[in-house]
Amino acid sequence: MRVYVLDSNAIFQRKAVYENMITVPEVVSEILDENSSIYFNVKGLKVESASDKSTNIVKEVSSKTGDIYRLSETDLKVLAKALDEKEKGNDVVLVTDDYSIQNVAMALGIKFETVVRQGISKGFKWVRVCKGCGRKIDSEICPICGSEAVMRKVKK
Repeated sequence: MRVYVLDSNAIFQRKAVYENMITVPEVVSEILDENSSIYFNVKGLKVESASDKSTNIVKEVSSKTGDIYRLSETDLKVLAKALDEKEKGNDVVLVTDDYSIQNVAMALGIKFETVVRQGISKGFKWVRVCKGCGRKIDSEICPICGSEAVMRKVKK
């Protein structure tokens, strides 16, 4: 069965109209406007929690891609819910415009569809680089020169 897992943007844009739509409670918490709440009721969007197991896998994979620093807890749960559905044997499509969510979805082998923006075509990895000396580092402050780190995208 094809299942569509929606992030907040897919609901805000009100363009995602599919059968078998699912989101997570954390997305519901982000929905602040009345019209989006009505969308939930009219369109029959199911709200289900993501498993801890899938959440841990998503955190591990997003750490490897470097997206962990760019993803909110809600984003991680949306990805985890998509992984849960994939593990149930469903044909999962994650609906999102967020490039970091798309990148992790690609790393997890989960299909995605965009709402407004064009999606990514290739996976990538983020690395922290020191602004001062240019070294790749693991912390926010360079242990060598004391400068701040910036995130740089590198192709896989």
